[in-house]
Amino acid sequence: MRMIAGVAVLAFSAGMAGAQGFELLGGAKLEYKHKEEGGSSNAYFSGYIEGEAVGFYVGIWGQVASDDLLDEVDLYLGYRNETAGGLTYDVGYTRYYYPNDGGECCGEYTLGLGMPLGPVTGKLDLAHDPQSDLNSAYLGAAWSATDALEVSGQFGIFQVEDAGSEREWDLGMTYSLGRTTAVDFRYYDGSDYADSHFGLALTWDSTLLSR
Repeated sequence: MRMIAGVAVLAFSAGMAGAQGFELLGGAKLEYKHKEEGGSSNAYFSGYIEGEAVGFYVGIWGQVASDDLLDEVDLYLGYRNETAGGLTYDVGYTRYYYPNDGGECCGEYTLGLGMPLGPVTGKLDLAHDPQSDLNSAYLGAAWSATDALEVSGQFGIFQVEDAGSEREWDLGMTYSLGRTTAVDFRYYDGSDYADSHFGLALTWDSTLLSR
């Protein structure tokens, strides 16, 4: 399955690269999550590269962590667009791979919706893992306090195999340092967490190629 997904990603990327309106996007994130007693703090470095044309996209995302069991590689593809009324939608599929913790894990079909509601943008993210028949649902909101500062949060419910459902939520703020760089400070908590914790992240996102 992993080989098939990889070939599909490469073939899709090659096809999109020849299309008009093609963009190659890239980004990176450096994050530190501080946990209180009962859990271990971790540092993460992640990055992605993604090709997009006429709403269709395909990409690869990878992460290395101070705890190497959390190292991860994801392959994903999908379609995103926006209606005349301002509703954004994103339908996709992601395949997960953990090189130091069992290898290829699973895959999820995803649906993301976003809608401006006055000064706030609301979002709904749904996911389904057909292999384990597990589902998740996250409801979030973001408010632009200034041109550079955004306050956001989300609440989610996710199913765990042989363990019922768990809940998690986060609340924080993102400050843009420029057109491509931002810093994010966030508080995380959940029913499956040993302890609540804070996260500090520096992100960079840019268009690498446009034609």
